[in-house]
Amino acid sequence: MDAEAFVRPSQSLPAGRGDRVARTREAIVASALALALAGQVAPIVRDIAKMAGVSARTVFQHFADTAELYVAVLGRVMAALVGEMPDLAAALPLDERIAAFVKQCANRGEQLLPMWTFVETLQRRSGEASDMVVQMYSTNREQVATWFERELVVMPAEARERTLNALAMALAPESWVVLRERLGLSVEQARDELGFVARAVFNGDAPRG
Repeated sequence: MDAEAFVRPSQSLPAGRGDRVARTREAIVASALALALAGQVAPIVRDIAKMAGVSARTVFQHFADTAELYVAVLGRVMAALVGEMPDLAAALPLDERIAAFVKQCANRGEQLLPMWTFVETLQRRSGEASDMVVQMYSTNREQVATWFERELVVMPAEARERTLNALAMALAPESWVVLRERLGLSVEQARDELGFVARAVFNGDAPRG
């Protein structure tokens, strides 16, 4: 899934019924999201309205304030990201599952990267936004548990929890931000580092490659 998927109209929109209210709301959310993806931490209403082709007054007819609008934007992003991780065939070897899962997490992290400051700022200001982010982390942990169930189930309880937590932490969006922005790694380099960490969690000092 590419970043354009974030700004496509919701599939829940009525088809062929000319629901102008719903479509206007979607246009506002999509415009705010596009600005966030462009790196704006707090897109201003004037710019959102102009991009959506409506007035600033119309924006506030659909949303009580910018916080409510930003939460709607975050909801769109989280729904797309959480829904994109497929279940992986348990029959695949561990290395193949690690590579596939890391690729999915890298794709998700790369999509979030331009707007990560927006996400971090919003979750500090909004309890609802914070709950959304927590849910994303919970889902990430559940997906890790599902993809690596064969390896986790044979571990003692404490080791299983520590392994699961380590993998969930390593594959969280913040890790991708650190690798890409703080350390300046390329996408391929960052993906390689995540793969190395994931293999090391299961195998100790796992070799690269």
